[in-house]
Amino acid sequence: MDKFDKNALIALAIMGGIVIAFFYIGYAISGTNLGGADDKVADLAQAAGGGTPHPSLYELSQNGEYVGFGLIGVIGGFFTGYIWVMAFDETSTVQGEGTTEVTRHN
Repeated sequence: MDKFDKNALIALAIMGGIVIAFFYIGYAISGTNLGGADDKVADLAQAAGGGTPHPSLYELSQNGEYVGFGLIGVIGGFFTGYIWVMAFDETSTVQGEGTTEVTRHN
């Protein structure tokens, strides 16, 4: 294991410990009765607007949200991976008098 890998693993362990500590502190402060932000915002909007709530065009269940956001992440990852080479490739094609050269930028 080289020096970079060792330092990266140490930094990852420290950051993971910090995240776990923040989760524990948040749980200790508020306990298990965490209301969702969606419900609070909907209640505030209904009180301010004075009307009846409208259902959204398509509502996902809890698992549907996880699957939907997961699929969007996978599709975005494949798209990014596909265009990454085109966007950040270090070679470029130069066309001259009937020839094509590939030059490498250093």
